[in-house]
Amino acid sequence: MFLSVLNIECHTIIFVHTSAQPSSQSPENIRGTTPPAPRRAAGATPPTTGRRARAKAEKRARILRSARSLISEKGYAQMSMSEVAARADVAAGTVFQYAATKAELLMMVTESLWAEHITTVVATPLAPGRQSPAAVVERIVELLSPFFEMSLHWPETTAWIAREILFGEELPHRAEVLALVEKLEEHIARVLGGCLDEVSPRHVAHLEVGARMIVTSSLAELNRARQGRTEERTLTDRIRGAATLVAAGVSH
Repeated sequence: MFLSVLNIECHTIIFVHTSAQPSSQSPENIRGTTPPAPRRAAGATPPTTGRRARAKAEKRARILRSARSLISEKGYAQMSMSEVAARADVAAGTVFQYAATKAELLMMVTESLWAEHITTVVATPLAPGRQSPAAVVERIVELLSPFFEMSLHWPETTAWIAREILFGEELPHRAEVLALVEKLEEHIARVLGGCLDEVSPRHVAHLEVGARMIVTSSLAELNRARQGRTEERTLTDRIRGAATLVAAGVSH
């Protein structure tokens, strides 16, 4: 169950951009083999780049684990950056090298929580043939339900995540989360296309807008829950209603 992936207490974590692919003209692609690493001259100083990179990655992992555990124990609002640094056994300023603000640290944690689920979702084949609007709606609710289950377990933190996605500053970790959200929207647009006998180019933009409406509605409802303007237990029904309206519009 995806909720187990989201379980911070178990210290298990979830939009990391993939690294650039080798150029099509690189020796690796031309020959299909990886060239051997150059030999180091006798007596030369061993390279330190790899060691530094490993140390940096290990430090980042400690900061991430510390933030996750503190969010689980205290909630995002009560957590402080100094506490994260102390638990990660790093200097307070070091945390800011990986996340410029507390909100960015939350986005860093969110990226780690959501990436696996969304990557799996977008790789899932779509149901063949035309689907009824009701079937499409249930599939969309199924895709989004882990996020609502998360909101029931961590209502305050999940609502803060929604707020940062909607209104946060343009910083790197938030950009990674937004990229994940876009992937999810693209997949939901394809699911909505199941309401049609055939998806023509003129349908694509409409499907994308419909998917964006559903996802934005979901985030807005989570933010409303943070403000006490709605109850978490009604979130799934509210999003089912929004998806039903969009699917009905697509199918006619």
